[in-house]
Amino acid sequence: MEVFQASFEDVRCKCVCPRSLDINGTGPVYIKNIEPNNCRCEDVVPPMMSAARGDICHYCECNYESRNTTTIKVVVIFIICVVSLLFVYMLFLLCLDPLIQRRPPHYTEHTDEEVNLEDMSAPRVSQMEAASAAAAARQRSILNRVTDEQKKWKATVQDQRKNIYDRHTMLN
Repeated sequence: MEVFQASFEDVRCKCVCPRSLDINGTGPVYIKNIEPNNCRCEDVVPPMMSAARGDICHYCECNYESRNTTTIKVVVIFIICVVSLLFVYMLFLLCLDPLIQRRPPHYTEHTDEEVNLEDMSAPRVSQMEAASAAAAARQRSILNRVTDEQKKWKATVQDQRKNIYDRHTMLN
């Protein structure tokens, strides 16, 4: 396929000639940046033998094209940004997944290392320890809910994969 000047201009005249006229079997494409009223085969096809050029021009189809390459560039950049953002989000979720799955051991801060043997007989729980235990229980509760929802979602995805790829059916 031959492509001449003005391939990437906003306005151009494009002439497509039939395949049977080219020696290689592929139809030549001639592109030139000219005015719309001059979009004719005689003005676009490069000079060659005058008889051959006249024969080719009877079968060529010329169209004047106008496009906005700036809009095309903006759309492509937007799509690349969206795909990149989704990729970064996927990496974030992949890094977050092991943190959600891992259960930290129950840890309480020891502020007083002295042990009073008299108090050992009657164990007491301070208000601070009770509050930290309640906060840890709430945190585990939220983490359990997130983990359960994640497991449900993964099971649904597995079920969909099994139905679509193995049984060739869709879920309703």
